[in-house]
Amino acid sequence: MQAVFGSSASKRFPVDLFFEIKGSSTIMPAIDINGKFLTGGLNGVHRTAAHYSEQLIKRMAVEHEVRLLAPPGAVLTPEMAHLNITSVAGRWGRGQGWEMITLPRQAKGRLLVNLCNLAPLLHANSVAMIHDAQIFLHPKDYSPRQVMAYKRLLPWIGRRARRIITVSEYARQTLARYRIAPFDKIDVVHNGTDHLLTVEPDRRILERHGLGRGEYVLAIGTAKHYKNLSRVFDALREALPGGRKLVVAGGPAASTYSAKGWQPPENTVFTGFVTDGELRALYESAAVFVFPSLTEGFGLPPVEAMHFGTPVVSARAGAMPEVCGDAVLLVDPDDPRAFRSAVLSILENDLVSEDLAGKGRARAQQLTWEHAGERLYAIISSLLEEDARNPPCDRRASP
Repeated sequence: MQAVFGSSASKRFPVDLFFEIKGSSTIMPAIDINGKFLTGGLNGVHRTAAHYSEQLIKRMAVEHEVRLLAPPGAVLTPEMAHLNITSVAGRWGRGQGWEMITLPRQAKGRLLVNLCNLAPLLHANSVAMIHDAQIFLHPKDYSPRQVMAYKRLLPWIGRRARRIITVSEYARQTLARYRIAPFDKIDVVHNGTDHLLTVEPDRRILERHGLGRGEYVLAIGTAKHYKNLSRVFDALREALPGGRKLVVAGGPAASTYSAKGWQPPENTVFTGFVTDGELRALYESAAVFVFPSLTEGFGLPPVEAMHFGTPVVSARAGAMPEVCGDAVLLVDPDDPRAFRSAVLSILENDLVSEDLAGKGRARAQQLTWEHAGERLYAIISSLLEEDARNPPCDRRASP
């Protein structure tokens, strides 16, 4: 899997911030992307990193040498199969040792783009995308080891990196409040949300669970406290009009919620793990999508649902007012009655449902990966232009 974007000439190019094209006087910046996200299970942050990588490479590979560096054994999902990677082995394994020690050695002298919260501390010539400050806001939802590590590492990364990128103004304010980075050092790039539009819906999941169009309210499954799913359980415990069910897509089994003291309504369907095609089918046929999170740095699911014309009820919390605007019904995240009232207003009034569907589609169309890619490209380009004006040959990028 060893390759370089734009060519197979990785051995010909010097590992330097700039490289010279043979036979030309043109000096062009060289960029590396941290591909450690390809070695683990692809969660939401990892998947967004793949999209950002694709967008950045597409725009920069014509004029720059761009490498996606990853440990041996990186896993590419089918939608990522077109991404070429440079496999970099080292004696520090494939995990944090690789990211903190092997990676900065390989990227020495080059601008390193990190898209999954962490970045090597030994590489100051870097950009780091930190998606949120959940570890500070809701530490009980993480292991003590994670809390200790992230609370130490994130402020250090915020000081060392040239720029910090995050995914909403809300996240920017939160990162600054917890002193992860100064406010004026943080740039905002709203995530793209249109990735499911290229996926074929797998409607077999509807058949397996006996679900028809408009016959259920949809939520995303997770047992983390800040995801606040217990409020949805409380809100929909009484029967819904037309015998509609609550469907919880992904996440753990019902017993996990019960063990936490969260009692799902009797007519709840738990799908377990879902593929992208199954998730699209569930979005398309839902009467309402409910998103109760107490805080989100961005919050992809509501906008994913909006792409398919599904009305959304969301907590008025975190980045959701910023991301969704007036295209959803926003309610108090601590009030189950407010959630229920909002859901019923959609189920019982076609005009409300149609209005939200139209507004949702319009808002979702503004949050595309093309737009996100353009914004990220502008930030990276500004750093390269800065280097061109003031060559960083004396900068200690990798002490």
